[in-house]
Amino acid sequence: MLDLRVHFLEADGSLAPWRDQILSVVRETAERIRGRVPDLEAAAPVDIIIERRPGEVIPELGLTGSCYRRGLVSLTLDPENDNFETSLASGHLLRTLTHELHHSFRHATCGYGSKLGEALVTEGLADAFDAEINGGDGHAWNHAIAAADWAGVLERAERQLWAETYDHPGWFYGADRSLPRWAGYTIGYHLVKTYLAANPDACPSRMTATPASVVIGEAWVPLRARLLAAA
Repeated sequence: MLDLRVHFLEADGSLAPWRDQILSVVRETAERIRGRVPDLEAAAPVDIIIERRPGEVIPELGLTGSCYRRGLVSLTLDPENDNFETSLASGHLLRTLTHELHHSFRHATCGYGSKLGEALVTEGLADAFDAEINGGDGHAWNHAIAAADWAGVLERAERQLWAETYDHPGWFYGADRSLPRWAGYTIGYHLVKTYLAANPDACPSRMTATPASVVIGEAWVPLRARLLAAA
């Protein structure tokens, strides 16, 4: 089983009413992932920080996650959010942790990436990993671009794929109002799905070290052709 070490940070409010449920989610996540990732990655311990920060979550879920380096994942909860209890009961915390653990594994290999193209693939792989482990076809943020908007968004992304800097909040969080909210997550998810469809033996759990250039090099053109043909 994965060595996940949980730490509750409660300076901003107690999580006691949900602690047992949260610990159960962590154990279930570890059990689901066990055997799906390379042994070297599974053996490395990961600290899981659980913190309560009102208002600093995805509003639709009442929770969020982050991972900025190998071995440390943060899960942020807001029990005061109207959607929190439903999200917790319906498995969103488990799926968020699964996503963030893929980031942790990838940080140990090629890293998150500093360019838009790298971020697209890293986030797409993490959401595809969640789908591999937990089922389903992604989340709302993986299907956030309307058919009529794909052409313009892809053209804009293609110009910026390998630029030295890019607007991460604009592409992924909706900070740039000229882009659909969550555009980066949507592009990344469909990009990875296109790559997986062309490589039936590949799976996100075994792609933690796959460079973004490999995925984009093989999947960008067919993804663009398919989406523009359907528009």
